[in-house]
Amino acid sequence: MRLFVTGASGLVGGAVLRAGVAAGHQVTGLARSDQAAAQVRGDGGQVCHGDLRVPGGWVAEAASADAIVHAAATFGPDMGPVDRAAMEALVMAAHDTGQRPRLIYTGGIWLYGDTGGQVRDETAPFDPATPWGWMLDTVAMLEASDAIDLAVLHPGAVYDSAGGGMLARFRAPEVEILGDPAIRWPLVHADDLAQAYLLLAGLRGQGGDFLATAEPGRPVGEIARAVAGPDASIRVLDRAEALVRYGDSALGPMLDQRLAAPRLTALGWRPRFDDVTRSGEPQAPCS
Repeated sequence: MRLFVTGASGLVGGAVLRAGVAAGHQVTGLARSDQAAAQVRGDGGQVCHGDLRVPGGWVAEAASADAIVHAAATFGPDMGPVDRAAMEALVMAAHDTGQRPRLIYTGGIWLYGDTGGQVRDETAPFDPATPWGWMLDTVAMLEASDAIDLAVLHPGAVYDSAGGGMLARFRAPEVEILGDPAIRWPLVHADDLAQAYLLLAGLRGQGGDFLATAEPGRPVGEIARAVAGPDASIRVLDRAEALVRYGDSALGPMLDQRLAAPRLTALGWRPRFDDVTRSGEPQAPCS
């Protein structure tokens, strides 16, 4: 399979690129900087130089691939408009090729809102926290196009065995929990998530929404203590204080969510990391 990955030097995209190379696929990664390009090459991928904000420089190459994993984001105030413009340009490029590439678009669990203590799955209605509602409009635009073969993957809180991703916030000298230690986060290891992307990339026609969570909901207080260590000082900011300090970016981490992934499981996805407190120790997959 010829695979094109945006965000190929990031936590998620990098894991997808490495997993794709290991599986024998021809993987091209979008790289904005020389440093990112060196990382892509070092991970065994081919480099497409380009910037998410300037899609005209890379969408034609992406659209010529068999499958595209869109794992890039600016994570700034322009995140929504930049993503929309990039996806519109990709759809136009795919129209020009006429090849209808497979596109795995990255959504997010925060689109599902607070689950009220119940375990929910992909059948649950969306209830997006304010900053991320734009994703649903972009997905609707992609779904309306006949130029691509679309699936939307919603990863849990992503971490890796080095304590990166969502775990990094608990390695600071002063550890903070936003809202309440009892709030639950659905979790997925980056390596398991990469396998979910590859699985969907190879299953043309499997559309709609897919959750990728290996742990449906782990209390954030347990996560913070496991990462920070038994002697670390952990401060809890109540909801009002967290919103004053961090604004809307605090809304997602303060959602209490329990989310399962039955659609991926039915397709054969078997995550190896199912205990974030032992993030460096993969478990034997269930048969």
